[in-house]
Amino acid sequence: MKVAIAGAGMTGAYLYRLLRNRGHEVDIFDRDPGTKCGASPCAWGTSRGFAELVEASGLDPEKYILRRSDYVIIDGIRIPGDLYTFDKPALIKDLLEGAQIIPAPLHVAGHNRIIDATGASRFFLLPFQQDLLLPCIQWRIRTGTDLQNRIQLGKIGYAWCFPLSDGEYHIGCGSLISDPHKILKGLGWIENLTQSGNGKILCACSGKIRITGPHYAQPFVRDDGPAEVWGVGEAIGCVAPLAGDGIISGMKSAQILLDYWDDPGGYEKAILREFNWMKSERTIIDKLRRNVILSVKDAWVLKKNSRRMRMEVGLKEAIGLLKNLR
Repeated sequence: MKVAIAGAGMTGAYLYRLLRNRGHEVDIFDRDPGTKCGASPCAWGTSRGFAELVEASGLDPEKYILRRSDYVIIDGIRIPGDLYTFDKPALIKDLLEGAQIIPAPLHVAGHNRIIDATGASRFFLLPFQQDLLLPCIQWRIRTGTDLQNRIQLGKIGYAWCFPLSDGEYHIGCGSLISDPHKILKGLGWIENLTQSGNGKILCACSGKIRITGPHYAQPFVRDDGPAEVWGVGEAIGCVAPLAGDGIISGMKSAQILLDYWDDPGGYEKAILREFNWMKSERTIIDKLRRNVILSVKDAWVLKKNSRRMRMEVGLKEAIGLLKNLR
């Protein structure tokens, strides 16, 4: 089978490596993301399961981990967790070792299957009605100030400050109902550093993250064209609606695709089963959008789902955090 992957980001690069390791002939296409680091979006955060997934590709995860954090401060509350930042550009580069990235557009002729790993654009799959795209912005900052690993909730989104290495941080914001620039300016995180002369902006980017969830992002497969199209990662909604993280889930979706390589129906069922927990998070987002009062059950969803990052969130804390998302 002649396979083409559309999108050489984290999920596309990971799938490329897995396919090549299994002896498949693969072409990979992408367009220049226009970012300094070459990744779009350039989120470099991840959590439990990252090491095992990288090892499954034949690479050493320790080579890429920049910083480990055993806590995160969310709205002033210190919450234990198991969080990482990693060198995403370096990992993508190594996953694509030996690949010739063909400039988009993808030439369908000669390929039996196209893997849509185009993220938020979902270029080769059918559009759907209940899509949710979160606008976000991010800066990479170098500073001599020791900044905390922190998140500030609000406006159905959050602002973040995540440590990288050597005094460098990602500071950014995403929101469904307000301008992320305005939110960050109100917090003053960047201005306090740059205006004091103790911070330098190294690069910046913006984009959108699909927080739809897989149950609302179907179909995952289409066969009504000259080649089959199978979606993977963010293109089929494999991003946590509440936290907005998609590194682990994107890589897992690539592994599931290989497990069901000749079974499109089985692939769709397996994706929905693996990421069933995202459905309840999407329900919370929809309630927030409609200004519906959240329940204790919703807080329990946050408490339970945060365990995938080994975050110890109490029920009272979960109730307060969900209120702060408005």
